[in-house]
Amino acid sequence: MTGITRRHALALGAVGLGLPGIAHAQSWPDRPLRLVVGFAPGGTADLVARLAAAEMGRALRQNVVVENRPGASGNIATQAVVQAPADGLTLALAGLQLVTNPGLIPQLGYDPARDLAMVGQLTALPVVVMASARSGITSIEEAVARARGPGVTIGTAGVGTSSHLGAELLFRTIGGRFEAVQYRGGAPAFQALMTGDTEMMFDLVASYQAPAVAEGRIRMLGVMQQNRTEGLPEVRSFGEAGLPPAAMMRSWQGICVKAGAPPAILAALHAATQAAVRSPDFQARLKALAIEPVESPDPASFDALYRAELTRWTTLIREAGITVQ
Repeated sequence: MTGITRRHALALGAVGLGLPGIAHAQSWPDRPLRLVVGFAPGGTADLVARLAAAEMGRALRQNVVVENRPGASGNIATQAVVQAPADGLTLALAGLQLVTNPGLIPQLGYDPARDLAMVGQLTALPVVVMASARSGITSIEEAVARARGPGVTIGTAGVGTSSHLGAELLFRTIGGRFEAVQYRGGAPAFQALMTGDTEMMFDLVASYQAPAVAEGRIRMLGVMQQNRTEGLPEVRSFGEAGLPPAAMMRSWQGICVKAGAPPAILAALHAATQAAVRSPDFQARLKALAIEPVESPDPASFDALYRAELTRWTTLIREAGITVQ
């Protein structure tokens, strides 16, 4: 059996078929699960959370209720999970903010390495590098050359966002110079790119980018990963451009709970996340948005990703001297 352990598969099978299993045993509380999302309704994180909640609920034969708790770059939602009982019934949609906030927010309110338990990964989100047509930059190689010369202007969605940290990562790795122009969100940053007020932008792949590309107002220079992404097959990867792995990044999402949850409940939750990832509807809805569904064989593999990312981003943020007031 591949991709999932036999014990987890048996737990999910018992749940999904209504057999005497974890969800119907006395050890599984008879009340809905809560999935806390650190962003407002309508965005990508909210969509992923609601799709995952529906599929996990079907697998567990239990309601999974999505609760939006936006604010503080997702930290309000994380604190709500950390402050909940360690029973595995309050879930969080984990994402890149979970590993960047510890470096950005001085008074975090919890220990990221101690207080959270990873359950299972759900997605990977490619990050694309774009240039304004007015910049004259037509390839990632030209962008690198300009950054190593006079430097470039980068529009970001705000201090510490993935659009800001992606630029820090690339240009610190290759030795380039850039000026970060911080906007209040991705929409004004993208507008500035289209008008040529800034030269480049780093962002998650999104549907609103396509019209600007078709109109010739922006160019897609590359995706920040080893291989091309299915959602943008015509855009070169950093790997093709010969950039090192240290300059690459992908955002990601998954499910986590407060540390200390019962192992049997963690096993059933993990199996439910993987049932969601394998659902044809979940896959189709996400791939339409250029989001990649990702399986994780067990909670330990997702925890290893989380801890590696935590070290990577807190180190970069510290070295770059980035803080959020």
